[in-house]
Amino acid sequence: MAGEIILIIEDDVHIARLVSQVLREAGYAPELVRDVGAARALATQGWRPAAMLSDLLISGSAGPERLQSELEALFPGVPLALMTGVPPKRRAAMGVDHGRVIEKPFELEALLGVVGDMLGTR
Repeated sequence: MAGEIILIIEDDVHIARLVSQVLREAGYAPELVRDVGAARALATQGWRPAAMLSDLLISGSAGPERLQSELEALFPGVPLALMTGVPPKRRAAMGVDHGRVIEKPFELEALLGVVGDMLGTR
């Protein structure tokens, strides 16, 4: 849905800018932060996104195996997709079990499809 706020947690400047631009051009309102600490600050202010996109290996997290639970605790009920270049077998070995993963490098249409699925608009 147009105008929905999408929280992007990404420390790679190039990926962050690209994802923000694509979401903005699609009519969303992207909010970019560089680490989990910045997301935590938004949560403590009562701020709430419609959906979240986060790099799996992001600073400020207790680790990739805990990232999903950390973000879900900050923003209960907000759908999350993880963006990563970590292969599935390595993710499993790390204890990461999340169904909504966007594999880097990704097609921009795939990114928008995942966001649409999270918001129930696709």
